[in-house]
Amino acid sequence: MLRKEYDHIILLAHGSPDPLWKEPFESLYHQVSQTYGENNVSLAYMELTAPSLEDVVAKLNKDVRNLAVLPLFLAIGRHLRHDVPAQIESLQSDELQIELLPPIGDDVLVKQAMQTVVANHLGKV
Repeated sequence: MLRKEYDHIILLAHGSPDPLWKEPFESLYHQVSQTYGENNVSLAYMELTAPSLEDVVAKLNKDVRNLAVLPLFLAIGRHLRHDVPAQIESLQSDELQIELLPPIGDDVLVKQAMQTVVANHLGKV
């Protein structure tokens, strides 16, 4: 897999008005930020929950020039085809380049983890 370096990565979850829904995403964010530093990663929500992508980008250090948005989605749907690219386009500037990465569900490691979970439930592991 080709790796590219970014100044900062925003983990982007969908959002929900239910506060319990946010817990797994906040837990992931805290684990990642402890490992890689709070200056290198943020958590944002596409809708229904704060902080928004716009909120997070507004608070970024001015040294951040090359930003990636990693959707914590299982697949590409309307939001990742239309809504999120429109949000990103409105936030980009000559000083800030933003790349939308494939959703986390497209990653081979995530697919393997899901297969393992299914196998565990089937008693095959």
